[in-house]
Amino acid sequence: MDIQLLGLLSNIATQDNINIVDKRNNLSFPQIFSEIRGATQISAKDMFSTAFPTNDVSVKVGNCDIASEIWERKDFPVWRYFQDDVSAGSLSNWKPTGAEPTGAESYIQQELKKIGFGEMVVMFPESLQKKMEADPEYAQKIVEKLQKWKTDYDRIDNAVAASYGDDPILYQMTKSYCIQLDENGNVKNYTVVSGGIDTKKSDDTNKTYNKVPQRTVVKKIKQKSIQGETANTITRFEEIDYTNIAPYLVDFYKKREI
Repeated sequence: MDIQLLGLLSNIATQDNINIVDKRNNLSFPQIFSEIRGATQISAKDMFSTAFPTNDVSVKVGNCDIASEIWERKDFPVWRYFQDDVSAGSLSNWKPTGAEPTGAESYIQQELKKIGFGEMVVMFPESLQKKMEADPEYAQKIVEKLQKWKTDYDRIDNAVAASYGDDPILYQMTKSYCIQLDENGNVKNYTVVSGGIDTKKSDDTNKTYNKVPQRTVVKKIKQKSIQGETANTITRFEEIDYTNIAPYLVDFYKKREI
């Protein structure tokens, strides 16, 4: 992606139909505390979960010592972080065993497809957790910093999706995030996974509508620096017909909210 295209996408992203980041994901810090007041102690998990109410947020506290060049490999098993029993530091010693794959390999796709829609994993060191829970004003800055990062990321990423002909609103709903923060609350590494769902109908219509849609297309999105600008490198394995999947996707999210 060249600078001219990046600039064009940035302009597109300012349009109302692309800037579809849910306003509920932009709560002020006083609102966050208001929603979770009454607790004897407000944890960092409470703060992040309330700051991103449209996502299923989990936090992992610990030392995650992974170089960016390792994290950005398409075979880096970032999908493990979405599992409850995997700690922040569990992949710190992971090493590649060969040349980087394309990401379309079945073993990678099968693992990525297990990640649910709207999941968000936030990892950070214990030192950041302690500072956030001890100092509300400092915590406010960290939460707002991550909110801004996600808003900015989604705006340009949805513009890229729209440039491919995808519906940016439905595309946004398929995203899941794994984000590593450093000791100062800055985004150090991240992976965003998105995809479509299976809309193939079986002979039994009633069973079809009772089935939970399955993801059929998954994309990994990683950061790439181009002359001081941040762009998104997207691996597309096939086109997604969002017009046909819309009824299934809406129904899927209604069930998640019950």
